Amino acid sequence: MAKKKFNLNIKVAYDAPVTLTFVIICAIIFLLNMLMAKGGKSLGLENYLASPTTQTGVMPFIPSAPVSYVRLLFYIFGSGAAGNAVAGGASLLFTNLILIMLLGPAMEERYGSAIIGIMIFVSALFSGVLNACFCQVSLVGAVPIVSMMIFLNAFMSFSKKKFPLSFAAVMILFVLLQIFSGAGAVQIIICIAGGLCGSLFAFLTSPKMKAEKKASKSSGDSGRGGFLSRAEKARYAEELDRNSPRNKKSYDDDDDETTVVGTLKF
Repeated sequence: MAKKKFNLNIKVAYDAPVTLTFVIICAIIFLLNMLMAKGGKSLGLENYLASPTTQTGVMPFIPSAPVSYVRLLFYIFGSGAAGNAVAGGASLLFTNLILIMLLGPAMEERYGSAIIGIMIFVSALFSGVLNACFCQVSLVGAVPIVSMMIFLNAFMSFSKKKFPLSFAAVMILFVLLQIFSGAGAVQIIICIAGGLCGSLFAFLTSPKMKAEKKASKSSGDSGRGGFLSRAEKARYAEELDRNSPRNKKSYDDDDDETTVVGTLKF
């Protein structure tokens, strides 16, 4: 009897492009700043990777300055930038990235990459605007994005009319993490509000879910109560005939002991 060969055929898939791209950008900025800091230099990104504040704050929002609008969004990449006044550093950065990598791919698979990208944009913008209106300290890091991911994960249980206690526990731990990292009460509320605002897009039906519903509906209606139509029967018969062992060009007689009688067509 011939020995069966074990073939390891694994393909590397960029399964969650938005989540992975976001994490990669944050990691690259952190590594570049760490390497530059060892040489006594800096990339000079600190002024771009921190959100604007009120007029009496450390980095006031100036409507006539284009850099102020850049700060409203790009601060989510800045938790690993050296020289930021906000506490957190490398430990908070890696904590946020781990949470995003744990929650992001599943949420991106559920809602689609486009919807997740819009949610990240809205969460960052909403939190940045609130910080420019009410806070005197710059907001730095992906905390609003983590908050948004936590809310998205909880909405999966809310749709089943259940309130998960795990969500309450995660939110408590999330708030405690921000307190111990040095964030103030106003900033914590801003991050939670931004995450909640961005996650509200989950109530919009994602393109993937629409496609699945449309496909299931069309297959149910065209079949007249579940039976296949004539065209579907023909396609099904062609697929059976195409995948039949008798149509294979070559196979090992020792490994395949199948006797092909014919192909059943409807």
